[in-house]
Amino acid sequence: MMKKLFLISQLFLLAMVVPAQEKLSYYLPSGIIFNQEMPTPASVIGHEVGEWHVTHDKLLAYMKLLAEKSDRAVWEEYGKSWEGRPLGNLIISSPENILNLEKIRTEHLKLSDPALSASVTTADMPVIIKLGYGVHGNESSAQNASMLSAYYLIAGEGEEIEKILKNAIILIDPSLNPDGQQRHSTWVNMYRGVNTLNPDPASREFSEAWPGGRTNHYWFDLNRDYIMLQQSETVGRVEAFHRWMPNINTDHHEMGANATFFFQPGIQTRNNPVVPIENQEVTTLISKYHAKYLDGIGSLYYTEESYDDFYLGKGSAYPDIHGSIGILFEQPGVKGHLREVSAGTLSFPFAIRNQFTVTLSTIEAGLDMRVKLLDMQRDFYRTAIREAEASPIKGYLFTTKYDRAAGSKFIENLLRHKIEVYTCGKSITKNGESYSNSDSYFVPTKQKEYRFVRSLFETITQFKDTTFYDISTWILPMSFNISYTAVNAAESTGITGLPVTVTPPLNGRLTGAAEPYAWLFEWNEYYTPKALYMLQKAGLVARVATKRFTLTETGNQKKFNYGTIMVHPSETDMSGKEVTELMSNVAEECGIEIYGASTGLTSAGIDLGSNEFIPLTMPSVLMLIDEGIPSDDAGEIWYLMDLRYGMPVTMMPASRLMTANLSRYNVIIIAGNPSMSSLAVEQIRDWNRSGGTLIAYKGGNKWVANNKFAEISFIDQATLPAGIERRYTDRANDRNLHTISGSIFETKLDLTHPMCYGYIKPLMPVFKSESTAVRKTENLYNNPVTYTEKPLLSGYSSPENIARIKNSAFVSIHSGSGRVISIYDDTNFRVIWYGTSKIFANAVFFGQILRQESRYGQ
Repeated sequence: MMKKLFLISQLFLLAMVVPAQEKLSYYLPSGIIFNQEMPTPASVIGHEVGEWHVTHDKLLAYMKLLAEKSDRAVWEEYGKSWEGRPLGNLIISSPENILNLEKIRTEHLKLSDPALSASVTTADMPVIIKLGYGVHGNESSAQNASMLSAYYLIAGEGEEIEKILKNAIILIDPSLNPDGQQRHSTWVNMYRGVNTLNPDPASREFSEAWPGGRTNHYWFDLNRDYIMLQQSETVGRVEAFHRWMPNINTDHHEMGANATFFFQPGIQTRNNPVVPIENQEVTTLISKYHAKYLDGIGSLYYTEESYDDFYLGKGSAYPDIHGSIGILFEQPGVKGHLREVSAGTLSFPFAIRNQFTVTLSTIEAGLDMRVKLLDMQRDFYRTAIREAEASPIKGYLFTTKYDRAAGSKFIENLLRHKIEVYTCGKSITKNGESYSNSDSYFVPTKQKEYRFVRSLFETITQFKDTTFYDISTWILPMSFNISYTAVNAAESTGITGLPVTVTPPLNGRLTGAAEPYAWLFEWNEYYTPKALYMLQKAGLVARVATKRFTLTETGNQKKFNYGTIMVHPSETDMSGKEVTELMSNVAEECGIEIYGASTGLTSAGIDLGSNEFIPLTMPSVLMLIDEGIPSDDAGEIWYLMDLRYGMPVTMMPASRLMTANLSRYNVIIIAGNPSMSSLAVEQIRDWNRSGGTLIAYKGGNKWVANNKFAEISFIDQATLPAGIERRYTDRANDRNLHTISGSIFETKLDLTHPMCYGYIKPLMPVFKSESTAVRKTENLYNNPVTYTEKPLLSGYSSPENIARIKNSAFVSIHSGSGRVISIYDDTNFRVIWYGTSKIFANAVFFGQILRQESRYGQ
């Protein structure tokens, strides 16, 4: 046995130790003749595959050239990255199929429509196979392998290739993350020796500069966005998925350099229970093909020992909830060209060959199991309808009355997932919440996306396996802070109104007096921070109401809440007409109502000239980035400021602080634990004492506490009860005491506090992805957002962690020598948490008034 293992290990080493430069013959299967008129990758990109890392521009040029030269392929663009790089599928099939592509596509889509699927026969229908390469930009063996896949299918000749082309439509998505790929390929090529390759893992080639090439332009992990749909790349990709509804969808990745090769299925106890078991059974059958092909080239591999398909928002899991088979591949990552690993040397060509090899095994499995895969997709949607009919829950009702913009974005997300949404046909009240037919909507469960709807609306706190590769819950209406309720059969009678096919418009407008004494808008709508910044940028003086008030004009009473913004036309050099035009533009662009008050005298509460209307200074924001700052946290903040609020944010490495003029900024955000000199720390301290607002976000609170900007009392981590005997193999499960993979908790808000302006209800769901817990401050007025007594709403958390978190702080204010705002958890998680991002916006816009309020009468 030992001798056999030794021989296998030697084969593995021999497979890895290959010359740095390889010809096509190294990758391609023997016995295939290739059309010499079809361009090879090297003829277009200027080097052999694997010799250098292909840049996205060259990769795209090769794919488009193949589509131009061959009658087997067409290029179908489905979107662009944030940096404007095209995203698309190279669609490959027989010339006959290419000519009839649209007919084949529309016929195939009937399989996923229970009302039409009975009319379809699958005996002669092509299988649709989507090959997705490199959603993480620095996992580049994937993108480089896509060229080999395209060349093999387009230039290959013979009976084997013809069989593939006749019976399959193959979609090659050559680079799922072109911006990240470009960043990474530039980096590793920059440090590659022309004549020699240095495999030393300490070499700069293997250590990308922050933020690295894994993420997209805004430093988002695109493999977590398939449910959220907040990134341009994913919006187009999911639209393309539903346009084709592939039967197999591969997702090619890389992992640690010292691993072997992983293919699904993953850990079976961690799969999402709403996905039928047949999905994993078919995935297991397909895995036999991968094993056979990898055996053929002598590569080591494993399966079912790690990774899972619980979170349905990943590239290998999203297909599973849509009647397809998603397959995750994980190749040891070179992150360069040649690298020393524990088993010897890992070469870039070897990594590429593995990715290409499992592409071939996927295609063969798809052909052999063609009818089974097609029938499985049809059955998936038929059984979904039957399950919905048997469910006591007949739908979900929600209202957008508290925040029309967030509600509109929620509906937009549902429609992009092809979920049926209807207006509410009748008004009802349930659990103390009124759902009016004028501002409420209904999502029936009896629809083909029943299972996906369940995953988006149904809370869960009990799990068979409590270890998660990603988050444990993703209740979409909670992320938008939308009031919703499940509806039973009796309640659902007459509740279905008209189908919603487009995102409801916001229709911002001016109301009230035509030539007003003052302009007013409340803070509850999502885009009010953008509106305020637009007005401040235009030079207008804006004031915020720290008390409620009521205006009674022409017999109508209008109430205004905490956080209402007022602009007085006299406090500007602009004419009244110019101010009105600006207000109209702001209202329209931000989708809000701006009210023109004819008088400054109110009928209740503060008058418009009250000192309780505090003037605001336009935020000038500096955010520390680079080493020590998690790029995903920084990216969420950048995205929020740039795309949602139209605000610039200066991003500066901590190493540059000593040469920076901090007086340019009135807000500094620290979202991690950057290393800086004591002089730089003191520079920030002086700035803070001079009136600047310091926002400590998540990990930034450790930095704030360590450098004595604020006294923060962290609650100790949970520990195992004394006297319990544990085994070495219990380590993974015991780590659950110290982790929260991603769950939804309940908080209570002080609605009178500036950090909570714009919120209507005193309870709010929040997302928590870390086990950090912090005690409330001794000052009772400095705890505007805290966890409730029974905080867990959905997802997994150990009882020990729930006990630590209950009644602890979500946001704290520290007002000693300087103003510090501590936000302990992720208000901006994957920028889908529209409900909590206003907390962050309030810190930026209203942090400046926190110590001023005490000047005015109580």
